[in-house]
Amino acid sequence: MSAVADPKRPAAPALPRRRKAVRRAEILAAARAVFLALPYEQASINQIAERAGCVVGTIYGYFDNKRALLDAVLADFYDQLIADIGPRFAVIEGTADRLRFLVARHLQITVDDPDWLKLLAREVRGDERYFGSKLHALNRRYAQFLTRTLNEGIARGELRADLDAALARDFLFGGLEHRVRNTVGRGKAGDPAKAARDIVRLLLDGWAAAGPALKSNGAADLHGLESRVARLETRLRAKPPRAAARQKV
Repeated sequence: MSAVADPKRPAAPALPRRRKAVRRAEILAAARAVFLALPYEQASINQIAERAGCVVGTIYGYFDNKRALLDAVLADFYDQLIADIGPRFAVIEGTADRLRFLVARHLQITVDDPDWLKLLAREVRGDERYFGSKLHALNRRYAQFLTRTLNEGIARGELRADLDAALARDFLFGGLEHRVRNTVGRGKAGDPAKAARDIVRLLLDGWAAAGPALKSNGAADLHGLESRVARLETRLRAKPPRAAARQKV
């Protein structure tokens, strides 16, 4: 026979879901501020708790450890970024226009909140466990906009059929990272929209001047270059060492 609850005994108060969500958001906001200001190794749960206005134990009620908290901060950042990009990306047609939008939006991140540049750079370069990490997965998810743009551009004939989409993606993101470090990272003002137009024009038009000046024959040219280098190395190895200069008496 099942026990009957005592009507005179008050039920344990349930923790309001809304309050839990608010508290979690407060902890994430505090963690974001601390992680943006300090390297991961120097940031502490105590600092985050103090900024959030709670005790350390409260944070562990939401997150297992400091790494889980950083992962949640990164996921929140990427979720907001992807939610902002997705609807606008969906209505843009044409490879060039999509590329200009994605490049400008990527550059705008570091203009709006340049501290993210430092945080992401530290996490990517400073942790050998990056590949397979939460941040790696988030970056891959974010990069899908560019990967899709390149693959669809190839399918529509707007980009070369032999274009390696993965290589082009890495080339573009790597170039943008260097560009940002050389501008925003050095305190220089920049115009994301103008930079995006210039970068995409450079990518689509190429570096070669019009005409046959830089025309390449592909494998044949490469083989010829390798042969010339080999002959030069052979001559250098065969050349006798220069005789020592005679001393004057």
